[in-house]
Amino acid sequence: MKNLFLAALYLACSAFAGAQSLSGLCMLSASRHNDGGSGWQVMLASSNCGKGDDNSTSNNSTMVADRWTGVSPELLEKEATTLTANLHGDAGDLTCSGQVHDHALSGRYAFMPSQPFLDQMRALGFDGITPQKQLSFLMLDVNTTWARRLKEIGVLDLSTDKLMALKALRVDGDYIQAMAKAGYPELHAGRLIEMKAVGVTPERAREAKELGFAPTERELIQMSIFHIDRAFVERMRARGLNDLTLDKLIKIKIFKVDE
Repeated sequence: MKNLFLAALYLACSAFAGAQSLSGLCMLSASRHNDGGSGWQVMLASSNCGKGDDNSTSNNSTMVADRWTGVSPELLEKEATTLTANLHGDAGDLTCSGQVHDHALSGRYAFMPSQPFLDQMRALGFDGITPQKQLSFLMLDVNTTWARRLKEIGVLDLSTDKLMALKALRVDGDYIQAMAKAGYPELHAGRLIEMKAVGVTPERAREAKELGFAPTERELIQMSIFHIDRAFVERMRARGLNDLTLDKLIKIKIFKVDE
């Protein structure tokens, strides 16, 4: 289905050569999450035909079900039904209009960026927000309240691109404050992204300290990557390994000495 979608984008160039940059082809289908919840698989592709690949953009995202209106899993069971799905947020408005084929809505999308959102984000210090990034903000549900909250908490080195990564990983004020209480109050945006991506949690940080370690942020990341937890540390200690440091534990994992 994806290949057909991309082929349709290529063939549509001649028909929509005059379309604006934030319009193109869209495909929306229902999806199931691993936790049993439901959502939408969304594919967007836009192209300034004849201007080279650098002017083509694509967006493939899984989104929660309740953010879209005008579409439902039941409607996607009705072949050839004409629908217009709508997504509204602080960053702007997105529509995907077309017909249902093979349990997916396929057609054309149009994105209208919100100028007030752009002005507020610039006032907060976030520059370089292109229309394409603003569309990504909409799909990730980046809003000014959340961005302002990160700045108020004191997250360092925030940028437009890092905002998208933080939102995609669901880094929020609760997580940041919990990490601060666990002993990591001066967190940089990039390090927060790294920690959340590999599963570092405040609970794991506290557990490491309970085991007698004082890990840095980088060491917390390594502990998560190599699954150095209470069970592993206690197993190594039970084998008579004394004076264990995090560096030694990491090397034990790397060289599989524990096997």
